[in-house]
Amino acid sequence: MSGDFEEWSSAQLARRVRQGDADAFTALSARYLWLVRAKAHRFSGAHAPEVEDLTQEGLWGLYTAAVSFDERAGASFSTYAGVCIYNRMASAVRRYGSSGNRTLNESVSLDSGDMAFTVAGEDPGAALELREWLHQLRQRLEASLSPLERRVLALYLSGCPRRELPEKLGVSQKSCDNALHRVRSKLRAME
Repeated sequence: MSGDFEEWSSAQLARRVRQGDADAFTALSARYLWLVRAKAHRFSGAHAPEVEDLTQEGLWGLYTAAVSFDERAGASFSTYAGVCIYNRMASAVRRYGSSGNRTLNESVSLDSGDMAFTVAGEDPGAALELREWLHQLRQRLEASLSPLERRVLALYLSGCPRRELPEKLGVSQKSCDNALHRVRSKLRAME
């Protein structure tokens, strides 16, 4: 992790993540890893994915929080990130429970090819892998998703219920549903 980010607030790091700074996300993930792991352990159990899978989901939630955080909304980044992390893990547990106890890797393959996600700070190469992964993911998403699809995805991943998406985005329910369908198709094609 770059020492340059130690004095930065989490909101400032989130702003840098939105601008595509992978080092900022590495710093942010190192800062919030304790929270992600604590929530993962609370969710783990007989009817939930493994802690490692939940940790990956939590880091996805943290990334979603970073790219969709709006300082004008009045919540602190840590509060917003906690909600996004929780919602992402809760969704993973629901998916796990509704899929006949399939593993998360079977339902949404995040461990294949360049979609592999490693936790910053786990080993010396983790920060480099994370930076490369974020760069590739961001490029691929920006190239394939429309502005509406990006906004729908960010809200959906932060835990916003589907029925509230149209109101937040100022579009019809059908437009939101179609955008989510297109996002899913494009993400599946990226695997």
